[in-house]
Amino acid sequence: MLPLLNAIFAKFTADSALTSAFPGGLHRDRAPEGTAMPYLVSRVVESAVELSYCSRSRTHTRIKFSAFGVGHDATCTLMQTFIDHFEGALLTLAGGAVNDSVVRVGDAVPTLHRQDARGNDVWEWAVVFEYGVVS
Repeated sequence: MLPLLNAIFAKFTADSALTSAFPGGLHRDRAPEGTAMPYLVSRVVESAVELSYCSRSRTHTRIKFSAFGVGHDATCTLMQTFIDHFEGALLTLAGGAVNDSVVRVGDAVPTLHRQDARGNDVWEWAVVFEYGVVS
């Protein structure tokens, strides 16, 4: 799974549209306290081996991507930028593994969180992608 997570991070950091949209960066599981908004967080929510034969296996991994930012519509627009760049994008994995499928599981969903230090509403827009990996 680590090659998949590393490939996601590499794709994000190599895409100037994404690094401009999310100056706070992409973080795994949780962003450090004080991270500048907007930013993204990725979380593995499920991983299952579909089949395994000899030394080969096929795994389906679901990853939830959450965009955090100020304002409902503004954060939604940033999440759509992320979706446009990641939907259907097969990743190059290290170690001989192959990413052979990417499926978005549903639409992005908003959640209102706390207010920031300036009293602005902080929104999370989350979407789940399922990655198929043969290794």
